[in-house]
Amino acid sequence: MKKFLCILIFTILNQSNAISSNEKVIKIFYSGFSFSNTYESNPAYSKYTSNLINEKNPETGIDIISSSLIESIKNFRFKEIDLDTENLLDFTKYPDNAIVMSVVLQHEEFSQEYNSSSNVYSGFYDAYFQILFYDFSDKNLIAAIPFDFEISMLSEKELRKKQIIKRIKNFYLKDRPFDDLNKKINKFKIKRKYDRRIGITLINIMDRAYEEIPYNSNSNQNIIKNLIAQTFSKRLSLHHNVAIVPYVEGQSIGRTMKMRFVQLDKIYSLNLADPDYHIHIDLKGFKKVLARTSAIEDLFLYGSFVNLKIFQPDLNKIYFNETLRGVTNIKIPKGQVEINDWRKYYYNLEILFNDFSKNIIKQDSKWIKKATKKKIRKDLKNLNNVIEKVK
Repeated sequence: MKKFLCILIFTILNQSNAISSNEKVIKIFYSGFSFSNTYESNPAYSKYTSNLINEKNPETGIDIISSSLIESIKNFRFKEIDLDTENLLDFTKYPDNAIVMSVVLQHEEFSQEYNSSSNVYSGFYDAYFQILFYDFSDKNLIAAIPFDFEISMLSEKELRKKQIIKRIKNFYLKDRPFDDLNKKINKFKIKRKYDRRIGITLINIMDRAYEEIPYNSNSNQNIIKNLIAQTFSKRLSLHHNVAIVPYVEGQSIGRTMKMRFVQLDKIYSLNLADPDYHIHIDLKGFKKVLARTSAIEDLFLYGSFVNLKIFQPDLNKIYFNETLRGVTNIKIPKGQVEINDWRKYYYNLEILFNDFSKNIIKQDSKWIKKATKKKIRKDLKNLNNVIEKVK
C-alpha cells in the first residue's frame, strides 16, 4: 500500500511539473525576414540588402538572406518558446491572437576612408535589426529586441557598390551571423502583455552636432535619429535583457512602425505602445582635440556630449536628467588626408551609451568622474529599479 501511494504521489508531482513547465512555454509563429521601410525609402535605408533579396536560393526558392535566416532559426533551442517555422508567410494558418515573430532590417550604412601610409581603403558596413514579436490579429507590437552587425573591409582601391554587396552576401552565407539569435531571445521573458514599458520618444540633435554628421541635410535627419535611437536601445537591451519600444521619428500620437516582408508585395503597420517610461536624447555636439603628435602618428581625443533624460510623464517624475561626455583616444597615421571623423564620433557615442547602461547596474566611480561633474550615483541606482519594473 505504501509503495502504491509513493508511486501515485510521484506520478501526480511529475504531471504537475509537466503542466507547470508547459504553462511557461509560449507558442510563436515565425513570419520571415522584413524591412522596416517602404519601397520608396530603399535607397536611404536598405540599398545593399534590397539588391541581395533579388537573388534566390535554388533549394528553398526564397531569397538568400531569408534562406540563411530560416536555416539558423530551425536549429534554435528556446527555453520558453515553441516556435512554428512550418507556416512561413501562410497567415491563413495562424490562429486568432497568434503571436508572430519577424526579423526586421531597420537601417544599413557604409563608410570608408583612405589610409595614405598603407595605401589601403578601410570600409565599414553596419546593419541594424529588430526582432519583433507582435499580435497578428490587431497588429499590436508586444516586444522588440534590437541587434546589429558590423563588417570590416580592406581594399587597395576604393570600394564600389558591387564589391560591397558581394562582401555582404558572403557574410550572410558563410559567416552565418544569425546563428546566435536564440541566445539573445532566450535572455528575454517574452509575454503577451507587459505591465510597464520603456522606450525612446524624442531625439534632438543640436546644430553644432549636425556640423560633424555627413547626413546633415534636412531630408536625412530621420536616418541619423533612428541610428542614435537604435544604438542606445541595443546597449540598454544588451546589459539589462529588456525589450524596448522602438523609436519612430515624427510620430508622438498613434505611433506605428512599417514592416514590409521581402516575399510579399504588402506593407503592414504595427501599432506601438506608448511607453510608461520615456527616454529623451539630446545630442549636443562633438569635439576633436590633438593630444599628442610624433613623426609617425597623431593622437586625437574624440569627444561626444549627450543629455539623457529618463522620466515617467504620467507621474511627472524624473529619474535621470544629466549631460554626459565620452572621450576616446584614436591614433591616426601621420599624413593621412582622408579622415572619417563621423565614424570615430559614432564609435565614441557607442562607448558612452554602453558605459552608461553598465553603470546603471554597478556604478564605476572612475567612469562617473570622467562622464560628468555632477553626483549621479544615486540617480543611476534609481534607474536600475526602473529597469527591473519593465522586464
